[in-house]
Amino acid sequence: MPEKNKTLVTPEAQTITFYDRESVEINLTIPKDTLETLEQIAEKRDLSVASLLKLFIGKGLRDLEPELANQLAIKRLKSRKGSEKKLEVDLAA
Repeated sequence: MPEKNKTLVTPEAQTITFYDRESVEINLTIPKDTLETLEQIAEKRDLSVASLLKLFIGKGLRDLEPELANQLAIKRLKSRKGSEKKLEVDLAA
């Protein structure tokens, strides 16, 4: 199965590429006003609310648990094709 990915350039001129990975669906209940705010932000960034939530969750994980996020990033990078080289990732930068 070919890899699907989406590349996004943020308003801050950062390039983010989203790669498909094995996923699990969850249900989440949030306040209505929070959803309305998420919808406004998602529209400004040309994202779906689901993609924006994934972006926020990923950022939160990197901010709260940088070492665990670093280990997960290395594991994902090593699993990609052509990743035979030794990888070092510094997510604190």
